[in-house]
Amino acid sequence: KNGGVLAASNYPSFDQNLYAAQYNEYSADENMPLFNRALQGLYTPGSTYKPSVAVAGLDTGLLNRNSTVNCTRVYTYYKDYRPRCAQHGHGNGPIDVVNAIKWSCNIFFYDVGRRLTSDVYDAYAYKLGLGQRTGVEVSEALGHLTTKNDSNYTESLDIQAAIGQGNTAVTPIQLATYAATLANRGTRYRTHFVKAILDTNTGETLEETQPEVMDVVEDKGETFDLVREGMKGVAQTIPALAAYPYTIACKTGSPQRSEGYYVGSTYKHYTNAAMIAYGP
Repeated sequence: KNGGVLAASNYPSFDQNLYAAQYNEYSADENMPLFNRALQGLYTPGSTYKPSVAVAGLDTGLLNRNSTVNCTRVYTYYKDYRPRCAQHGHGNGPIDVVNAIKWSCNIFFYDVGRRLTSDVYDAYAYKLGLGQRTGVEVSEALGHLTTKNDSNYTESLDIQAAIGQGNTAVTPIQLATYAATLANRGTRYRTHFVKAILDTNTGETLEETQPEVMDVVEDKGETFDLVREGMKGVAQTIPALAAYPYTIACKTGSPQRSEGYYVGSTYKHYTNAAMIAYGP
């Protein structure tokens, strides 16, 4: 509710007590235990990026509750580039923003992203906390959103970025900040670890971190209600979350990595797993 970090973890980790004695060993470890992935690791967000595009579409008036895109599995707007939709349960036909988030329909977000353009949906992603400093008190990576100034920019990259691919790379702390901003209906607080500074002798509170608003996306009408409805729907498609005693709003992603492998003569890309969520 105020940008305070309740828990943060990093893996693989290391023994703080042995940091000095085993520094050379830790530094040489190919798994990089000294690298703080939570704050400095840059990752493609994949479909976890889609709620920010939905916010942009709804807030600008391009979309409303009843707006639909016809999903036919293949996006045919471009003659020489026809990306596909995984169709995680929604099948062919018109799909609205709530169900597009719930079922992670690529075709919906390709089309909305194309019509908005990356200039617009990136502006909302920045306000929501992606590709921005979160404000934590220790070193963090900035990341990058896909823009028209990128050296490899093409129109097809613009629609790939709308589903969290392209050149977009963000940190886990940014994803957490973004999820909190969605939960707070567009108010982004400075993310912080320090709750208070105490006198070590007396235990007296010398200074307490106050909530600091970094940015606001004005909630116009149903924008955050509809995004929340879609994210709650995602949880209902995941058995462990559907059976959870609390209602969870979330968005999963399976961003493709550049590395791949062959299945027979077919080349497939490895994927990462990504997820943002918030609770009651």
